[in-house]
Amino acid sequence: MQSGYFTMKPDKFIAIDFETANRNMGSACAIGIVVFQEGVLTYKESFLIRPHQSLYSFDPSFIDIHHIRPEDVVDQPEFDQLWPMIREIIKDGILVAHNASFDMTVLMSLITLYKLEYDHFSYFCSVKLSRSAFKFLPSHRLNVVAEHLGIHLDHHDAGSDAFACAQIVNQTMILTGIYHPWELCDALMVPIGSSWYL
Repeated sequence: MQSGYFTMKPDKFIAIDFETANRNMGSACAIGIVVFQEGVLTYKESFLIRPHQSLYSFDPSFIDIHHIRPEDVVDQPEFDQLWPMIREIIKDGILVAHNASFDMTVLMSLITLYKLEYDHFSYFCSVKLSRSAFKFLPSHRLNVVAEHLGIHLDHHDAGSDAFACAQIVNQTMILTGIYHPWELCDALMVPIGSSWYL
């Protein structure tokens, strides 16, 4: 249930990254959250998540990617327990993720699954940002862009992935001299998505 709006801080962006237990978008088992405001890192954290009982099935191929096992999350909070804190963090900034269509779909799947109240949000994709800013790269996968920019990455660790995503945005701001994410997206013709359409 969408409940309201907040005055956006134009210079604040929040990078998020989810890992899932299986192919179901609601099976989140980890989240990374990184906040930059006025070019300064103000928050960096990651959390393991116990998937909802109906989705508590770990695909071995997914474990091979993120190395999160059922026993790692059995005593961790479910997403609805983390949501009040996450909602407060993201309420007044624009979200960004590397391959945002995946992470935003996971977020909305969780909101729907738990019937959570949420506030309208906007987001953009750092893959699309990278394609515009670094056209010469052979690929715009997170590890490739991170390596090009000298960003340390422990790939498929939610906290590390979110931090790398945030650093890609921040370093693109420095390279272009455009420090507001909305203006950056406009200048590089990166579309801004909306929770209305997820």
